[in-house]
Amino acid sequence: MAEVDLSLMLVLLIGSFIPLVEYMIAVPVGVILMGEPVIPVVIVSIIGNSFGVVAIVLLGDKIRSLMVKRAKEKGEEKPNRRKEKTQKYLEKYGMPGVGILGSFLLSSHLSAATAVALGVPKGLAIFWTLVGVVIWAIVFGIVSVYASHWFEPFFGPQAGGRVV
Repeated sequence: MAEVDLSLMLVLLIGSFIPLVEYMIAVPVGVILMGEPVIPVVIVSIIGNSFGVVAIVLLGDKIRSLMVKRAKEKGEEKPNRRKEKTQKYLEKYGMPGVGILGSFLLSSHLSAATAVALGVPKGLAIFWTLVGVVIWAIVFGIVSVYASHWFEPFFGPQAGGRVV
């Protein structure tokens, strides 16, 4: 069994917690650049991203309730084109589509926060977003292992993409 560097795993955990870095960058960096085994890298990235998504959703729910309260007090509601477009996609594909595809196309944090802002229940938004995170982190892990040999001329043999 290969050794895992815990300090590098902590860096990956923190990196995957950050919106727009997430598993999309943490998994390839951990596997290709750091030469860590793919299975621990994927697991740590999923855990870090899950913490980030839950934090953003819970914070987003608080912000949404404050904004709704403020809009009711002012008695005005401005039409928002971006919100209308997201609502259209949410109605067309549902939360499973937004959670799974949004995790890859945009960001898991942003897709979950947007869904909650549009009124999707927190639990549903978290569940489907985390399903998307797990699926795409595994896909990125597999691709990183197979693509790691392309980077060996640049980074040397540490760009190994070890499986275990």
